Parts: sequence; structure tokens; C-alpha cells
Amino acid sequence: MSAAPSPAALLQSWNVPELQKRLKYILYALLIFVVCTHIPAPGINLNLVTQFFKTTGSQGIFNFIDLFSGGALKQFSIIALGIMPYINASIMMQLMVAVDPKLKEIQQEGEEGRKQISKWTRYLAVALAFLQGTGMMVMIYGGGKNLLNPAAITALFSVVGGTCFLMWLGDEITTKGVGNGMSIIITIGIVARIPASIIQEMSLAQMQQTRMFALLLLLVFSIAVVAFIVAAQLSVRKVPVTYARRQIGRKIYGGQSTYLPIKMTQAGVIPIIFAISVLMVPPTLFGFAHGYKFLEKMQAFWGSFSNSIFWYPATEFMLVFVFTFVYVAVTFNTQDIADNLKKNNGFIPGIRPGKPTFDFLDRVLHRVTVFGGLFLGFIAIMPYIINHLVAAVTKVQVTSFFIGGTSLLIVVGVALDTVQQMQAHMIMRHYSGFNK
Repeated sequence: MSAAPSPAALLQSWNVPELQKRLKYILYALLIFVVCTHIPAPGINLNLVTQFFKTTGSQGIFNFIDLFSGGALKQFSIIALGIMPYINASIMMQLMVAVDPKLKEIQQEGEEGRKQISKWTRYLAVALAFLQGTGMMVMIYGGGKNLLNPAAITALFSVVGGTCFLMWLGDEITTKGVGNGMSIIITIGIVARIPASIIQEMSLAQMQQTRMFALLLLLVFSIAVVAFIVAAQLSVRKVPVTYARRQIGRKIYGGQSTYLPIKMTQAGVIPIIFAISVLMVPPTLFGFAHGYKFLEKMQAFWGSFSNSIFWYPATEFMLVFVFTFVYVAVTFNTQDIADNLKKNNGFIPGIRPGKPTFDFLDRVLHRVTVFGGLFLGFIAIMPYIINHLVAAVTKVQVTSFFIGGTSLLIVVGVALDTVQQMQAHMIMRHYSGFNK
């Protein structure tokens, strides 16, 4: 586990000309993103948008999309769809590459293969943006002839264009900045919502002293959770690997020892996104159940279920745990790793190459995934636990500043990745890096 960078070392990075240029580019790009969230899509009727969100309530999947777009969806700006179509396309392409041998062969062709997969991912993201944008227009304008009016068509092409612009901006940040551009855009979308929530809660705290204590308690819990996430993100199971010596002509190859890192958070945030998406589909559909008695009964049942302090969090925990195993099984192929080790004369000490190596890696992966699934499940239900604890202690329900485990996991993960890349730039420039 790496040590945390000191503030002085972080400030030192600003003195590196190339790194300073990259950091400035990120700041300019994020400023453009924030400005775009306040530019309304041309042709959209904001009154209809406001009415739509009042109808769907606060538990629909649209609020989940709004989280990743930095509040742009509720304002229906030109980037209302945010980067969500690209996230969905990336997940779908990852799963297709894992199950389709032809796509897997293309990906293994090196840089050209990865570029081809990346291009197809963007095409799929544009298609999904049109699909999601059309669905939004149908729900806002009511479909039929209303959807064919010039205003609705203009708004549709505007938000699809906004998603394409964000994909381009993300690529530019990756190339000219530091870190993964798409992840940084998602992070700034999440962080951009925090100041408004803080201002709202602080204004309420002036009228209610107990609320200030609740906010301080919430801050303490947040710091503890962030520390826990950092420790989990940096946790790996190191499987030792030794490469046998080979003599080709007069040269000797191999003979070194290394390790295969298996991260505890191998699945990342994907299982939580899957689980939240599954749980948010029913209330979104039930939001349009007016006039259908059966659906209205189902809506009432789901309302009582979602307000349960045990069954709803327990269901979300189990979904995250199951999706963690499914996603890791699809994306982490232990058979390929075992075959590659055998081809390169590598072996795990005490384990025979071939099937015994595959069985060992599979067993280790399952054990690590159990802890990873438990960790992600806890992160998913952590907001319910913390908010109920704060409410039980202070008798105050902090509603507008609801801690999101998914949000914290993304922000912390992106921050760690960005800092590691900054450290790599520092080391390349003959500095000591962030760690003393």
C-alpha cells in the first residue's frame, strides 16, 4: 500500500512546467463543462421539464443520470444526458468483448485493436444517446405528433451533440491533461452538486442549532468512509510469479520474480451502477401508471418497500454482491492468465503450470471477490446506515446533503488514479515524487 502524498509535494508538482500546463488544461476543460451545464438546450420547454420531474418523483432513474451530469438534466442543458451513454456503451462493449471471441481477438491485436474497440464504443454511445434522448422527449412532450415538432427535434440533436462534445472533451483531457478524462468529467459532475447542498444545509442550520451538530457528525462519518475507501482501493492480493531462465543463443532470458496483483475492488463501481439501475427502473415505470389500477397498486407496494429501513437496503446489498461476482467472472479470465504464464515459462511457486495454476488463481479470485463484494455492498448501503445513525443521535434528518457511496467511490478512485499519474510525471522529471 502506497503512502499518502504530502501537501508540500502536491504543491511542488505545480512547479513542473509540463505538469503545470496539463493541470491548467484540466481546469479550463472543467470550467467549460460547468458553463455548459447552465446553457439550456435550444427548443426545450423548461416548464414541461419541471412538470416532468415533479411527476416522476425523486426516485426515478433520471435523478441517477442527473447525478452524473452535474445537475444538467434537471436544467435540460445541452449536456443533459452527460456522459452516461458512454458509460453504458463501455460496460456493454466490455461484456461483449468478454463473450465474443472475434471481438476478443481484435482487442488483443495491440494498439490498433484497442483503437478499433474504442471507435465502436463511441458509435454505440451515440446510438444510446439518441435512444435515451428520444425516450426523454417522449416522456416530456408526450410522444406522437408532439415529438415530431421542430422544437423537440432540435432539443434531441442538441443533447446528443452535447454527449459527443463531452466524449471529445474527455479524450482531450486524457491526452493533454492528467488522468482519465471521462472519469474526471464524471467526478466534476458529482462534485459540482456539493456546494449547493452545503449552502442549503448551512442556511437551515442557522435556524436550527441541532442541524449544525448533525452536519458535523455527518462530516466525521464521511472522513471515516473516505479513509476506508482509500484503504480498500489500494488493497491487492499479490500472487508471486517466477519466470524460468531460458537461453537463446548466447543470451539468457527470464529468471526474475514478480507478482500478479489481484485488486479487492476488481469490479470497480460497475456492480453498484447495475444494482441502482435495476432498483430505479420500477419507480420510473410506475411514475407513468396513472389510470392503471394494477400498476397503481404495484406503485404503492414499491413505495412502502423503498421506504423500508431493512428490506430495500438488504436487497441492494445482495444485488451488488451478486453483480460483483458476475462482472469479475466475465471480465477477469483466469484461464487466459494461466495460459499466458505457461507460454512465457512463468509459474507460481509450489503450483504446477496449466490446470493447477488455473484452479489456484480461480480459488484466490473467488476469495478476494467475496471481500470485494462485501465492501461494495457496504458502500452501496452506507448512505442509509449513516443517515439513520445521524438521525437517531441528533433527531434531525439531513435530506439535501445525502452522502452517496457510489459518488464517494468514484471520486476517491479518480483522485487516486490522477495523483498516481501526477507522481509518474514527477518521477519522469527526476523528482522524488509525492512519497518521501
